[in-house]
Amino acid sequence: MALAAGTRCGRYEITSLLGTGGMGEVYRAKDLRLGRDIAIKLLPDNPVISRERLDRFEQEARSASALNHPNIVTIYELGQVDSTHYIAMELIEGRTLRELLGCGSMPVLKVIQIAAQIADGLAKAHEVGIIHRDLKPENLMVSSEGFAKILDFGVAKLAGTGEFFSAGTIDLQTCAGAVLGTIEYMSPEQARGGSIDFRSDQFSFGLVLYEMVTGKRAYQRSTKPETLVAILREEPEPIGSLSPDVPIPLCWVIERCLAREPEKRYISTRDLARDLASMRDHLPGLPLKPLKTRPSNLPPQRTGLVGRDLEVAAAKELLRRPNMRLVTVTGPAGIGKTRLALQLAGEMTQDFPGGVYFAPLAAVGDPSSIASVIVQTLGIPEDGGQSPLETLKEFLQNSLRTPMLIVLDNFEHLISAAPMLAELFAIGGSGLKFLVTSRAPLHVYGEQEFPVPPLALPDPRSLPALEALSQYSAIALFVQRASAVKPDFELTEQNASAVAEICARLDGLPLAIELAAARIKLLSPSAMRTRLASRCSS
Repeated sequence: MALAAGTRCGRYEITSLLGTGGMGEVYRAKDLRLGRDIAIKLLPDNPVISRERLDRFEQEARSASALNHPNIVTIYELGQVDSTHYIAMELIEGRTLRELLGCGSMPVLKVIQIAAQIADGLAKAHEVGIIHRDLKPENLMVSSEGFAKILDFGVAKLAGTGEFFSAGTIDLQTCAGAVLGTIEYMSPEQARGGSIDFRSDQFSFGLVLYEMVTGKRAYQRSTKPETLVAILREEPEPIGSLSPDVPIPLCWVIERCLAREPEKRYISTRDLARDLASMRDHLPGLPLKPLKTRPSNLPPQRTGLVGRDLEVAAAKELLRRPNMRLVTVTGPAGIGKTRLALQLAGEMTQDFPGGVYFAPLAAVGDPSSIASVIVQTLGIPEDGGQSPLETLKEFLQNSLRTPMLIVLDNFEHLISAAPMLAELFAIGGSGLKFLVTSRAPLHVYGEQEFPVPPLALPDPRSLPALEALSQYSAIALFVQRASAVKPDFELTEQNASAVAEICARLDGLPLAIELAAARIKLLSPSAMRTRLASRCSS
């Protein structure tokens, strides 16, 4: 029976059931300590659960937590409350690939965009010696922003060790010659229960790609034994006969993944990822950006923004004003200008159907190069007879049809180019807005400066109660980042004053607080406070 909303599991409060799998139920939940939504997988509270199943459950967490990649689900914590074991992980707002395949085959461009991301995540896993062993559409998700994620390492095997654990999808044997995984997505060597390596995952990935482009499984038979025989002995129906529009290069990639002999597949999954990335970037007409509901190139943020709700709301109100053309987010280094701008831009994609584009300028040394950077960011074809600035002006004058937001990050060393922005938003009219981050305002007509304050700090001479203290944004940020590197860290009566003083000595600067919190494995809050005090007094 599914748990009711409001049920507590340690510091997590259940919100709703997301799904069930071989290793337990997955719920949407609220992390009450850090104030974020997460996904939590619970192993059923059952006294007869075997040690082997617990080992499998823990292996999933260990395998995924060993990987740090944007296309692999992030694990926050492996824990236990009474007799209930759980894995707390990143909540992905989106749909599984199985759900996306519900209506049959997918558009080729969409297939390549998703496939390139999955292959990149899979290559990362293989490079650290982890084989997934159960790749299938149910274990792949595409977020609402268009980012693919690999889930469920419950059958993961450490290459070279011979150690593996099953997620319960199928386990025909329990010792030598074990057949583990999901039959329809097994490699021939996996179906035989033989020794496997990373190339087995390539075969499974090929089966997923085959289904994405044709709308049918390569080896779907009426019974599981017949499916196993087909994988071992038969060839799938040619892709060209089912989907004639699939590009030949993509067919070659899929066919190579589905080679019956492992040595005929890719010698490294990184090579496979490169082939798909090249296909994504160079085929005629292929969009260069990750799949999204509208054009955007905002980089994904792996952690939540803490303590800036008021600033985000106020900046939104400014950008939504009809006559507002330029908002400059200002403040000293480390105050969080870039992070605030990215959060703001990410929440306003609905306001700018023409696209939200992010252009980092820290590495740009010549102010005259800004136009070229914007042209490249927008993907505007360049005419060899025109300067980048002329090309950009022509685009804004003739091709800008719907509202667009351009985020220019780290503008402070390029202030001399600020008048050019005024010229551009005059040409772009009401359809073009700029969000700029800079240590100083640009001082151009039409600019609205938006200074970013330090995070809220308590008075260290009169600390409030623990619950009230944790509501201060500087304290909340320290606790969140510290618990990310040391899951058992929490704010207590014993360390509260030290944490408060650390945040105060760091002037409420988010970057400094994050860097300090990252050292919590090496230094206790008390020791950290002592070091900061000695440095400030020297």
